[in-house]
Amino acid sequence: MLNQLIEERNRWFLWSPVLLGVGVAIYFSLIWQPGLEWIGLSVLVSCPIFIAWVRQQPHIFLLILVILFVSVGFNAANIRQHYVDAPVLPKKTITGLSGQIISKSAGNKKTRLVISSLSFERNSLPDLSKIRITVRKNTSHIHPGQRVSLTAVLLPPPSPAYPGAYDFQRNSYFQQIGAVGYAISSIDVIRDTDSNWFDLSRVSAILRDVINRHVANVAPTDTSGFSTAIMSGDKGAMDKRQLENMRQSGLAHILAISGLHMGMVGGLIFFSVRLFASLWPRLALNYPVKKWAAIIALLGLSGYLLVSGMSVSAVRAYLMISLVFIAILFDRTAISLRNLAFAAILILLVLPESLTTASFQMSFGAVFCLIAVYEKFGNGLMILANTGGFVRRAFFYLTGIVFTSLIASIATAPFSIYHFGQFSSLGILANLVAVPVMGLWVMPWTLVSFVVLPFSQTGIPLEIAGAGIIVILKIADFVANLPGAFLNIGTYPTGFLIGIVFSVLWLLIWRNKLRWGSVIIILITIPFFWIETRPDILFSDSGNLFLIRKTTGELVVSSLRADRFERKRWALLYGSENLKKISKSSSKNSEIRCDPMGCVYNREGLIIAFSNNWMATELDCERADIILSSVPVQGRCVKPTLIKDKFDLWRSGTHALYFDEKGEIRVDSVNSVRGNRPWVPLKYRESLSKEP
Repeated sequence: MLNQLIEERNRWFLWSPVLLGVGVAIYFSLIWQPGLEWIGLSVLVSCPIFIAWVRQQPHIFLLILVILFVSVGFNAANIRQHYVDAPVLPKKTITGLSGQIISKSAGNKKTRLVISSLSFERNSLPDLSKIRITVRKNTSHIHPGQRVSLTAVLLPPPSPAYPGAYDFQRNSYFQQIGAVGYAISSIDVIRDTDSNWFDLSRVSAILRDVINRHVANVAPTDTSGFSTAIMSGDKGAMDKRQLENMRQSGLAHILAISGLHMGMVGGLIFFSVRLFASLWPRLALNYPVKKWAAIIALLGLSGYLLVSGMSVSAVRAYLMISLVFIAILFDRTAISLRNLAFAAILILLVLPESLTTASFQMSFGAVFCLIAVYEKFGNGLMILANTGGFVRRAFFYLTGIVFTSLIASIATAPFSIYHFGQFSSLGILANLVAVPVMGLWVMPWTLVSFVVLPFSQTGIPLEIAGAGIIVILKIADFVANLPGAFLNIGTYPTGFLIGIVFSVLWLLIWRNKLRWGSVIIILITIPFFWIETRPDILFSDSGNLFLIRKTTGELVVSSLRADRFERKRWALLYGSENLKKISKSSSKNSEIRCDPMGCVYNREGLIIAFSNNWMATELDCERADIILSSVPVQGRCVKPTLIKDKFDLWRSGTHALYFDEKGEIRVDSVNSVRGNRPWVPLKYRESLSKEP
C-alpha cells in the first residue's frame, strides 16, 4: 500500500487542502482554547521532514508531511482567532450610539446595517468592534461610509438552537460582530460618506449600495429582488415566497454568486472581446487577441467579485475562473483539480472558519465532483458534441446540463441533509430549463446593465432580463409544488458525513488500486448513521419552549408562538414539516398533562416536570424524577435526580436530554459541547473557572 502511495506522488498535492481542513476541524472541535505556543508545532515537524527527504526515506517523509499539513491548518485557525479577537456584548442593553456604516443590505420591509467605529452613551459597555442593526424605518438617505447616530436595543449574537447545531455566535465572532439588535429611533446622519478607496471592503459596500438602489429604482417590481441577488449577492430584497420556491426546487444556487455566475460573466466577456476582435482580420491574425480577451475577462471578473460581497463561494469561483484565464495566458490546461486545490488552500489559510459553513462545503464538494468526473468522461463527450450539426449540439448541451445537475445534486446532497435536514429531489427537472434561460438570456442582459450603469440610468437591460427571470421564477414555483419535490429527512451524525466525504475523496483522487479503499471507508462509516443524535427532550435557553419526542416517535412542543426560530431549527433536526402543540385537553392517563403552571410527562414511569411557576416547583420537588424549570429552583429539592432551572439555561443555553434503553440519562447543553472558547458567552466560561 505504501508503494502504491509513492507511485501516486503526482496526486499528493490534491490532498493538501484536505489535510489543512482536518487541522482546522480539529481546532474547532476542541472544548478548550489553545494558545499561540501551538504554532511552534509546525516548526518542530518541519525539521524531521527535511532529514527524511535528505536520507531518501519516502515513507517517513510522507507520514511527517501529513502531520505538517494538519498542524498548519490547526495553526491557521488559531492565528485567525487571535487576529479577529474582539469583545462581545454580555447582556441585553438599550443605548444611544454613533458609528460608521460599513455595509447596508437591500430590503423591502427591513434593512440590515453593519456599523463600526462605535461610541456609546453608556460607558459600561465593552469596546465593540462591529454591531449589526435591523432597521424597519425608511433608510433611503442612509449609505455606507456615513457616520450616523441612533438608539438601539442590543443583544449578544444568538446562540445555537440546540447542542451541536450551527454556531451563529462563532460566525459573528469571526466577523468581529459583538452585538446584534434593532433600531428604536430614527437614524440621523452626522457626517456624509467618507470614501477610502484603499479599503476594498468599504468600496465594495458602496458599490453594492449603488447597484441595489439602481435596481430598486428601474427594474420591474416582480424581478428586482432576483436582479439584486445576482448583481450584488444581496438576497434581502427578494420575496420570501420566491426564495422558498427557489430553495425547494433546487434552484437556490442560481441566486448565490458562485461558479455559475462567475463562469457566465467571465465567458461572456471573453467570447465577446474575441468576437469583436475577429471582425478585423488584420488584428485577429497578427496579435494575440485570445490573451487580450483573457486579460479583459480577468478585469471584469475582479470588478464582479468586488460588487458581489466577496462571499466564500464567490471567492472560490473567482479563483477558479481566474486560474482558467491565467492558464490561457501561459498556454496551460485551464480547469483541473490542482487549480481547485490551490483555491481551497488559499481560502483555508486566510479564512479557516469558512470550513464549517454549508456554503464552503457544498461549493467545493460540487466543483470537485464535477471536475473529477469530467476529467474522466469530458473529452469523449466533447468529441461527440462537436461532430454534428445544430440539433446534435443542442441535444448534447441539454444532456450536459442534466449530467452536470445530476452530479452537482448528488455531490451536495450529503451536506444539504446534514446542515438543513432537507433535499430537493426534482432539482434536475428545474435546472434543465432554468440554467439555459439564465445563461442565454438573463446573464447577458444583466452584464449589459452593468456596462451601461456608469453612463445611463436606463432600466431597459434589466426589463429585458426580467422576462427570463419570470420564466425561472415560474419554473421554481411549478417544481416546488410538485408532490415529493422537497424531502424533509432530518440531519444525521457528523461522523457519517466525514466518512462520506473521505470515501468520495479517496475514490476520485487516486487513480490506481488505492481508490478501492473507499469501499472500506464507507463500510466503516455506515454504523455512524445509526448512532442516535436526536434528543428525546429539548429545552430552550429562554425556558419558554420545550420539545418532547414520545416513545412512539411523535413530536410535540409546548408552544407554536414562543422561540419561533428555535422551533424551526428543531423541526429541521427531526425532519418534520410541522411540530404539533401539546393538547390542552388531556385525561389522567395521558402521557403529558399540562396546566397553567407547567406540564408533567410520564415516560414509562419516569416523571419529568416542566415548571414555569415557583409554586409548581415546590409540588414537583415532591413527585418528579426530573425537573426542567424556567424559574429558579430554590430550597431543598431531594427527590429529583436531575434539576435544570433558569440559572442553568442562562449559563449553558438550550439543554438536550437523551434516554437509553437501560434507563440512563445523558444531558448536553449548547455551551457544554462548545466548551471554553472565546465565542462562548463569558458567563459560562466564568462558571467553569469556579468549578472545584
